[in-house]
Amino acid sequence: MREHISRAEVGDDYYGEDKSVNRLESYCMELFGKEGAIFTTSGMLANQLAIVTQVARGNEVVTEYNYHINLFESAQHAAFSHVVLNGRETCDGVIRVADVARALSSKPRESTYSQVELVSIENTISSRQGKIFPFEVILDLRSYTKEKGINLHMDGARLFHASIATKIPLSGYAEQVDTLGVCFSKALGAPFGSMLMGPKEIIEKARRLRVWYGSGFHQIGIYAEAAYFALTRQFDRLSEDHRLTKLLAEKLMRLPEFGVNAEFIETNMIFINLSKLGLGAEDFAARCQAKGVMVLAFLPTTVRLVVSRNVNEADINKAAEVILGAMLDCLKDRARPSVCGGLRHPPCV
Repeated sequence: MREHISRAEVGDDYYGEDKSVNRLESYCMELFGKEGAIFTTSGMLANQLAIVTQVARGNEVVTEYNYHINLFESAQHAAFSHVVLNGRETCDGVIRVADVARALSSKPRESTYSQVELVSIENTISSRQGKIFPFEVILDLRSYTKEKGINLHMDGARLFHASIATKIPLSGYAEQVDTLGVCFSKALGAPFGSMLMGPKEIIEKARRLRVWYGSGFHQIGIYAEAAYFALTRQFDRLSEDHRLTKLLAEKLMRLPEFGVNAEFIETNMIFINLSKLGLGAEDFAARCQAKGVMVLAFLPTTVRLVVSRNVNEADINKAAEVILGAMLDCLKDRARPSVCGGLRHPPCV
């Protein structure tokens, strides 16, 4: 990838003259079957541009409470786009037609009040340890939102994982939404960038507003070349990440209190629940890091494990030993009570 970066054909992307960016955007348009594509610094910016180009000030986006767009981006959407995020809590992380219908009817919708203009979904669902958003639900949402005159956006930062696992082509997913963003630095291992795709008119608006947001690129082709390399050479191996994630889950099941079940692992994430053990995530993560394994303190009593192309089977074996060992160390000398907390999930009925 570094060699390809060094040979990138660059120009001034602000004027549409960067050949590497143009190639990447054209390739994505063909791969996903969309009219337009724009290279962005991050998935957050892709989501912001998707919203500001499709939702008028004061109007609403219906989404799931625990999606990235609400948990980590609500400040930006309020400050920059002046839109309302209507977060609906679901029992399994999947927002369905019934949830959107309830959001529509949950408040007055007279002409002077806030109107719902966009529904935003997430695939895969980060807060549900990489759960794949069911394709049949996307089809239902597409039909319903079309009927209601509402656009549908997909935060597909990890859509590559979903496509590999389901064998549904990327264009198959893209066909069912108005706009979608994908990330090159998460699944594929590029150092930078995401792509927002959609109708030409929306993407042209996004291109103008991208400059307003401080991302008027010049010789950005060095990063576009890295993303192109990742997309064309490192996509298919994601199935190996999924295999290794299941393997790690199976090893962690030796301790039932972790709440890990390999049968529920769909892509490349594992969540460990420490609440039954009375442990804090920050302390647990620090102990793992001290022994060479990086895990994320996702919530006060939850840690997240993500398997990527940097990890091989030997690393998985080591990680399992370190994680189980860190748990035993915590239990031996913990000195403070655990803090119970987490995402709010209503019970499944």
